[in-house]
Amino acid sequence: MSTKKVLLAVLVASAVMLAVGIGPRFTNTARALPQSQESSPPGVTIPYPGRLSDDAGQPVADGDYDFTFALYDAETGGESLWSEVQEGVMVKDGAFVASLGSVNSIPADVLAGGDWLDVAVRGPGETDFTALNPRQRLSAASPAAPAAPSNGVACPHDHWGETWEGSTGWLTLRNTSTGNEAVLPGLLSGVYGHSETWSGVHGQSTSNIGVYGQSTDAYGVYGQSANSYGGMFTSTNNDHYDLALGGAVGRINTDPDDPGSDLYLSSNGDVTIKLDNDSGGGGTNVLYIRSRGHLACSINDGGDLTCTGAKNAVVETTDYGTRKLYAVESPEVWFEDFGTASLVDGEATVAFDPIFAETVNLEVDYHAFVTPLSQEPVLLFVTAKSAAGFTVQGVTLDGQPAQCSFDYRVAAKRLGYEDVRLEEMTWQEGE
Repeated sequence: MSTKKVLLAVLVASAVMLAVGIGPRFTNTARALPQSQESSPPGVTIPYPGRLSDDAGQPVADGDYDFTFALYDAETGGESLWSEVQEGVMVKDGAFVASLGSVNSIPADVLAGGDWLDVAVRGPGETDFTALNPRQRLSAASPAAPAAPSNGVACPHDHWGETWEGSTGWLTLRNTSTGNEAVLPGLLSGVYGHSETWSGVHGQSTSNIGVYGQSTDAYGVYGQSANSYGGMFTSTNNDHYDLALGGAVGRINTDPDDPGSDLYLSSNGDVTIKLDNDSGGGGTNVLYIRSRGHLACSINDGGDLTCTGAKNAVVETTDYGTRKLYAVESPEVWFEDFGTASLVDGEATVAFDPIFAETVNLEVDYHAFVTPLSQEPVLLFVTAKSAAGFTVQGVTLDGQPAQCSFDYRVAAKRLGYEDVRLEEMTWQEGE
């Protein structure tokens, strides 16, 4: 067994909880020391994840915290063999990752006798450090590993074949303007993944977010591919959660630097836009289509469609190509039905289609229009109307009962929209 693997096992097995009576609590798991690159390396760095919580066991507030780390030769008292102060360590949901030795590299011979790690923390707005007692036992193993190079990269060698795991936080790679924590010198990415055959960055979680990206002035996550997708997001157990857009407004944009960039939504099946996904019942939810700051169309969760332009049907003709047919608009909401009936001894009663009757309100006034189908003049009259149908009488010009057929058209108020007429439109400004 190599020295590195022995040290990894010892450090992981020695994970303990450090606590103080008042203030934050700290849980950590130390990681493997770097692999040897030289025969007599002058110093080492140690990846060091941990978690901060309050007296109630809840994660401390997110922010940048300051830490002091020191190695001692005894559990209490003793001599300080090495120390450093790390300022602005990012803490999120209580978890953080520091790199011991990234500010002041740890001499390799110190770890031979400096087994006890002393930690203190200072939160945002605080002036004093709070000691996290007791000290943590690291290991009696004596490593051999290189110091951080002059470009500020804390770990200059590769980690092919290694697995870093733990239950107290996550691995954090940060790129700062000073370069002290730079993962890739010359780049501004916190993490950069490159692959010629598969995923550049692969994130997987069994219970939460597979990939989480955050940036104060650029892209939280940036993906690019020459021959496939720039990004792939999938949730194997719940198809509602392939991709979540955080914040009060979730927005998908095309390239902001390309005014001609298009947006395509492609699917091998249905495309569904679901309003009120949480079923909160907090009022009407609306899908807006805007152009140049004004409303073009909207569809609310009741299915009402509103557009500022004409509503067209596109039809292919035999001799005149593709043409538009336009919807007839009305100040009220009408449903119509058409048919043909025949007079018998000058009279006919037209019963409404039972399906049509359930879509309209026939208890309120409706309209019935009739047109005779005859070789001679016929006078038609609508003599009675009810919720079941209407009665038509017809006579010839000499006053005799007509025996002809007639076409009819009925217009009735849509059920539930009886009182709607020329509603005022509240104009929706927006981007």
